[in-house]
Amino acid sequence: MERRIISTSLGQAHVVVAGPEDAPPVVLLHQTPRSTDEYAEVIPLLSDALRVVAIDTPGYGASDHPPDPPSMGDYAAVVADVLRALSSGPAYICGHHTGAIIAVEFGAAYPELTRKVIASGLIWVDDDVRAELGPRFKQWTVQADGSHLMAHWERLSYWTSPDTALTQRLLLDVYRAGETSEFGHWACLEYDMEARLPLVGSPVLILTGRDDPFVTPPQIQRLTAALPDTEVSYIDGSVFLPNENPEGFAGAILSFM
Repeated sequence: MERRIISTSLGQAHVVVAGPEDAPPVVLLHQTPRSTDEYAEVIPLLSDALRVVAIDTPGYGASDHPPDPPSMGDYAAVVADVLRALSSGPAYICGHHTGAIIAVEFGAAYPELTRKVIASGLIWVDDDVRAELGPRFKQWTVQADGSHLMAHWERLSYWTSPDTALTQRLLLDVYRAGETSEFGHWACLEYDMEARLPLVGSPVLILTGRDDPFVTPPQIQRLTAALPDTEVSYIDGSVFLPNENPEGFAGAILSFM
C-alpha cells in the first residue's frame, strides 16, 4: 500500500492506493468517524484484481479538517478530485454507512466517473430517521476530568466487545477527528435522499450485515424501489462490517463486479 496526499476542494486528503495501476479502480469510503483503517483488512483482498483507492474523508484520519460542516455534495466532490488527480476513472464506488451515502451521491452527481456503486449499510434518510438518529449525533467535547475518554470506550465497546483491539482502533479515529467528529453524521441527516436516489443511473449493490440494527427490511424495500438498478446481498456482520467480515465484504464486491 502507498500513501498519498492529494489537494481537493476541502483541503489536503490522505489517500491509500494499492494494486496494479492498470486494473479497474475501486474507491473505498468509510463511515463516520472512522478512517481508511476501516478497510485495513479489505484492501489486501481486493488489490490483486483492482486498483484500490481508499480515502480519508475530510475531517477524518489524516485528511485536513474543514472549518465548516460539509454537505454530501461537498464530500462527493472530494472523491471526484481524488480520481481526477490519480487519472483513475470511471471507478467502482464503495462506501459503508456514511460512506455509502457519499457513494450514492457520487453516483448521482458524477455518472461519468461511476461504473457501479456498492452501498454497504445504506440507511434510508427521512424525517423519521432524522428524529431517531439526530439525538445520537450530538458533538462531544473534551472534558477537564477526561471523562469523555471512558464514555467513548464504553459506548464503542457495546458494539465491539470482546474485540478490544478493534475498540482501540475506533477510539483512535474518534480522537483524530476531534471535536468536529460529527460533521459526517450531520451531512447524512441533511441529505435529500429521496430526490437524489433516482438520479443514480449505474447498478447499485445494497450490501448489508445481517446483524446491523440500523438497516431494516422496510428500509431496503424503499431503497430498492427508489434506485433504478439494484441488487441486495446479506453477509455476516454488524455495524463495523468491513472489519468484522473482510472476506465476506471483499467477496461481495468482487462478485457484484
